[in-house]
Amino acid sequence: LNVLEKVNNKWQFRNKIEGFNISSRYFELTDNNLLFVNNEYKGVFKLKINDNFTKIEKYSTEISAPKGLKSSLVTYNNSLLYTCKNGIFKYNHQQQKFIKDSLLSYSFLNDDTYLSGNMIVDPKTNTLWGFTNKNVIYFSPGQLNNILKAVKISLPVSLRRDIAGFENMTHLSEHLYLFGTSRGYIILNLDKLKDKKFDININSVAKSILNAESSAVSLKNNGQLKYKENNLFFTFSVPKFDKYSEVNYQYQLKGIYDEWSNWSNNSEVSFTNLPLGNYTFNVKARIGNNVSNNIATYSFSVQRPWIISAPMLFLYFILFLAILFLTNLLYKRYYAKQKQNLINRKQQEFSLSQLENEKVIMALKNENLQNEIESKTKELSVSTMSIIRKNEILNTIKNELLLVSNENNIKPVLKIINKNIANNSDWELFQEAFNNADSNFLKKVKIAHPTLTPNDLRLCAYLRLNLSSKEIAPLLNISARSVEIKRYRLRKKMDLHHEKSLVEYILEL
Repeated sequence: LNVLEKVNNKWQFRNKIEGFNISSRYFELTDNNLLFVNNEYKGVFKLKINDNFTKIEKYSTEISAPKGLKSSLVTYNNSLLYTCKNGIFKYNHQQQKFIKDSLLSYSFLNDDTYLSGNMIVDPKTNTLWGFTNKNVIYFSPGQLNNILKAVKISLPVSLRRDIAGFENMTHLSEHLYLFGTSRGYIILNLDKLKDKKFDININSVAKSILNAESSAVSLKNNGQLKYKENNLFFTFSVPKFDKYSEVNYQYQLKGIYDEWSNWSNNSEVSFTNLPLGNYTFNVKARIGNNVSNNIATYSFSVQRPWIISAPMLFLYFILFLAILFLTNLLYKRYYAKQKQNLINRKQQEFSLSQLENEKVIMALKNENLQNEIESKTKELSVSTMSIIRKNEILNTIKNELLLVSNENNIKPVLKIINKNIANNSDWELFQEAFNNADSNFLKKVKIAHPTLTPNDLRLCAYLRLNLSSKEIAPLLNISARSVEIKRYRLRKKMDLHHEKSLVEYILEL
């Protein structure tokens, strides 16, 4: 920051302001010696200068102003304005911060692209000029109030050929302005910038099969296109020329693309592979900020292919009914077969269930038989033990009688006792009970060893009951030693090996 002083109508250098060495392209001085400086990369700074303009006493970054490229500071109508890609911000001295001005920002950036924040003030006409991608905009106070009114002049950057951020506008006289470009000058006469009405026309419509040459379609009548001719090409234009005016177009195709397209300077459009149906093509134009008086329209329809024509649809309906009838018939047969299979399966399940029940009944019968056998075995054991005890008692009585009396005197008694000890009725009773409990055993032994005598079979029966030699002796009315001899003889008759137990062999039969 430096100070230039005018002396004798000549500008001369006075001094450099110390205390601030940041590049300062845009700066604005306000009351109370407050200086605002804008740097595109570091933002907006607020500086306090001494009264002699020689030194910066203090400075700070104004965080309420978003920094950005091609931003600028300007004072207009006693208001400090900061412009960047986020909009136009106005400094509020009471709140001491920049606040976005919604009205100015909307007028400046609505439906346009930010190009430069460079703003130029014309003190003679009290207007504020700005520059966007498509327009040159100037703001001026209203006649009845101080609310700024925006006027857009359609002068796109492609025609201006200026350098963004270095635009310049100079007031010549009355309504004439001189605008500098990189290749010369443009004079704007605001009196001639009047809204002009214009119309848009559809020039041609062409149809084609995909990847084939196109043919023209008459614009007089609505088009009836074959299904394969579903590729259309439209050209349109505004019959008006102005080298400083750029024409933009917007279109829609009702029936498939009901939304309007974005504005574009392309004066033709194509649609490919359109499905069958009815369509209406609409297009409108815009020159600057003015929209065409009319919307050019062309209606057409893409016909059905022969495969889905009315006769074919009727044929399809008949085929559908036939298929439906055939399907119903097949389903009936299928479900009848399924029903029969289900009946057969249920019958098989019932037969299996009966077999299972019979098995259960058989098992119960076997269980009852087993219980009965066990019961009879217990009875046999009890009867056997009773015979054993009876014979033991008789032998005991016999021995006692021999000790206390003369044998000749008790012969009748001894005869009765011997008769009861050797009584075959006990064996017959035992044999009957044994056969009831184990009916096949004696037969198996007889078949396996046909040489066995009845006494041998009797011994086998007692061994089958797992009786010891001592228990068997009373039953046979012999001594235990004699029972061992009988067991030995029985082993020989059965031809058993030495390692094989006689009782185990008999129990296994």
